[in-house]
Amino acid sequence: MFKPIPLFLGLRYFYSSRGASSGSTRLVSFISTLAISGLVLGVGLLVVVLSVMNGFDRELRERILSVVPHVQIIHNSGVDNWQQQAAVIAAQPAVSEVSPYNEVNGLINFRRDSRPIQLLGLSSEALPVGIAEVFKDSGVELPPSGHLLISEVIARNLNVQLGQRVTIIIPAATGPTKAVSLKVAGLFSTHTEVDQLLAIANLEQVADINATPNLVKGFRVQINDQFNARQLGYQLLDKLPYGYGFRDWFQTHGNLYQAIQLSRNMVGLLIFMIIAIAAFNVISMLMMSVIDKRRDIAILQTLGLSRPDILRLFLIQGAFIGLFGISIGVGLGVLGSIWVADLVSCMESLLGVSFLNTEVYPIDYIPVDLRWSDVLMVAASALLLNLLATLYPALRASRMVPAEELRYE
Repeated sequence: MFKPIPLFLGLRYFYSSRGASSGSTRLVSFISTLAISGLVLGVGLLVVVLSVMNGFDRELRERILSVVPHVQIIHNSGVDNWQQQAAVIAAQPAVSEVSPYNEVNGLINFRRDSRPIQLLGLSSEALPVGIAEVFKDSGVELPPSGHLLISEVIARNLNVQLGQRVTIIIPAATGPTKAVSLKVAGLFSTHTEVDQLLAIANLEQVADINATPNLVKGFRVQINDQFNARQLGYQLLDKLPYGYGFRDWFQTHGNLYQAIQLSRNMVGLLIFMIIAIAAFNVISMLMMSVIDKRRDIAILQTLGLSRPDILRLFLIQGAFIGLFGISIGVGLGVLGSIWVADLVSCMESLLGVSFLNTEVYPIDYIPVDLRWSDVLMVAASALLLNLLATLYPALRASRMVPAEELRYE
């Protein structure tokens, strides 16, 4: 079978540079191994990091923002006929869910231990879908009056068991501090930072604690496009009577979203530099290869191989080095993305520690969202850098003068 000479020789040089065993070619082989290893390491790590950061972004949008409202509509003095106002809000095309709520902030106390708490009152008639999913996963339901649900994190920190009574302490700007005793009816876990503060009771119970019986504080609104929350908030205020205000998720969790995006970009940039360093190793390897094979290049030119053919020869050699390293890196990166969550869980079990704690991180597990568009982008970028690194040594090889190289032979 006929093979183009530059392609055939490029493959020969590629295999010889990796399998050299004597002379100065050993150095070329060593630098070639470094270049390929750098590409493998850089590409693999970049695929894994992008998958994990994409996972954090997805969990913020799908998990955290399913428990945290996209928009909170708040009334200054409370809403007495909430069904009517909820219907007005739900009529907007962009709105997917409306839930009335009451809320009170204070302390939860149990046997001299206290911690901050946000007691959320919800109605079983309009329970948010995200919280209903949490209840289903935890095997609990909205409790009756006199009871509450607390997160597993709060229960563990206070050493509270089911059926025991806790005290909710509500500070007052004027007048005496209020204390209410409630029985723990169940434990839940969202596996997010919300677990650090959240407790849930029924709508009427929290209204009584807040001294606003038969009223609701406002509405928790979920919308189709989370990034349109602020604009929709203003639109809803135009539809509602005077006295309403709103707070969107950008105000409560916008900093977290920005931090995730910044971390994704910065870590991606740092690891991309590893690929750039590997590309410089490719330059070094090919320059050493050109110097080592200058006599062979001169002989090939005297046998009729043109300068463009010499150029293509070394471009092909460099391209195969890049394809070899990038292919292995992509494979390891994809496997790493698939296994990283299980690997971290196994390490946590063996060491008895938790690497991710919701006191510090937004969630308590490693999320992974492998996107093939990112894999293709990483592979294409690495290949482009590798080809650019190959260009200069290939040009140097093509400009060699056979008479100068063979004059002393």
